Amino acid sequence: MQAKISGIFLMLAAVLAAMANGAVADYAAPFSYPNSLEKVSAEQVVVNANESPVTYDRALITGDLILSDVQNNPIRITNSVFQGDVICEGVTFQEEVDFENTTFMGDAVFNETKFMAAGNFNASRFLGEASFNMSRFPDGGNFDFAGFSGRADFANIWFDKFATFYDAGFEGDMIFPFSEFNGAYVNFESVLCLENVDFAGSQFNSYSTFAASRMEKNADFHAAKFQSGADFSDMQFIGQADFSRSHFIEDCIFSESQFGGYVGFPNAKFDGPAFMNDTVFGGVADFDNAQFLALTDMSNAAFSGDLKMNSTKVSKMVLDGSKFEDRSRLYLARADISRMMVDWDKIRDIISFDKSAYLSLIKNYRELGQTNDANDCYYEYRYLNQVNKPAGFSRFLDTVAWLTCGYGVRPHYALLCGMMVILIFAFIYWAGRGVEGFNDIHGRRLAIASLFYSIIAFTANSKGLPFRGRFRYLGISEGIVGWLLMALFLVTLGRVMIG
Repeated sequence: MQAKISGIFLMLAAVLAAMANGAVADYAAPFSYPNSLEKVSAEQVVVNANESPVTYDRALITGDLILSDVQNNPIRITNSVFQGDVICEGVTFQEEVDFENTTFMGDAVFNETKFMAAGNFNASRFLGEASFNMSRFPDGGNFDFAGFSGRADFANIWFDKFATFYDAGFEGDMIFPFSEFNGAYVNFESVLCLENVDFAGSQFNSYSTFAASRMEKNADFHAAKFQSGADFSDMQFIGQADFSRSHFIEDCIFSESQFGGYVGFPNAKFDGPAFMNDTVFGGVADFDNAQFLALTDMSNAAFSGDLKMNSTKVSKMVLDGSKFEDRSRLYLARADISRMMVDWDKIRDIISFDKSAYLSLIKNYRELGQTNDANDCYYEYRYLNQVNKPAGFSRFLDTVAWLTCGYGVRPHYALLCGMMVILIFAFIYWAGRGVEGFNDIHGRRLAIASLFYSIIAFTANSKGLPFRGRFRYLGISEGIVGWLLMALFLVTLGRVMIG
């Protein structure tokens, strides 16, 4: 893709030759132009601009064009080439400015320039630096299909009505910090930028789209504000993407986008729905301290790195169908979760232990009616909490609760404990010949009889059994343990069934 864009810039002469009906000229490095272009000096353009409308098509403007006064006449220079620099700093264009399909071989400097009427740079090519720092487009600006070989500086720029850079290519840095976009729409769809992108602190007050764009290096959108919806669907962020402290007032769409490296939304705020379904997160996805105040759809998303949502507020989040790599970790420390739709089995092995995170998830599953997930999450929480406790009486009680009833959510643990108790006491009765008549039987009959008497004693029916000596007390003790385990089983079963 990079080679394709570079080829476009290197073949500008051929494009212009084609526009000139096939006229071919000798080419000179670094750029050449067809002989059919009408040569006009920059000085003549300045003179004409002060006296009447300026209209040139397929012209070669030689020398540096410098405008410094208010221009009250329209300027239309299309399908042309500026051989030198174009300097229009601080100029106000009262009428239309049209540079469609025009090549700026030198620097194009429009700092602090006001385009009071339509500003058209459609399909223009900037081979040097393009600088529109602190410029104003009250009637909108068109840069569709434009190509920027050098640094494109649009810092502190202001667009009203519309701003469109559809299918534009940036070989240098793409700089738009602290800019303001108003009007009907902002269109950066299908943009390709090979270097860093900077929209830090920009205000998008109209619907904005970056769909199907590709950003090869770092993309900085921190503290940007999107007032009327933002579309980042089907994008490719090859480098890092920073959306920290960004604010999305209405819906934002990142569906089917790809983040190759770290993507950060710490302290971001999503007032409207956020769609990140089928999105690929190739690095760490950082949502620490973010606020999701409406539906957040991350269904079928793929996480190759960690998903960080510490201290994040989640109103309603869908993670069904999401995939996590074995090395991924999910962080939910101090998260405020109202609704999070994801099966416990999906996150059991990746969630980082934090008491508040587990308790929040347990509450979440119970309110969603996912009783089994709530019980499984509670069991995992109690087990990990027990493991992390220092040795002592509290840990001992937790161990007993774990073995006897699975912390109150595993009724079959009580049954297993009961079976173990029966077998242990049966062995004691067998080894000590603790029942009258056991001296007269041997082998299999003795084992079966010991098991039979142990079962009877376990049900607290040891009274009347022919225990000998101190084995009577063992029978009573087994009966007490049996009643306790049966009661524990019934309570736990009821809790699990009722939820």
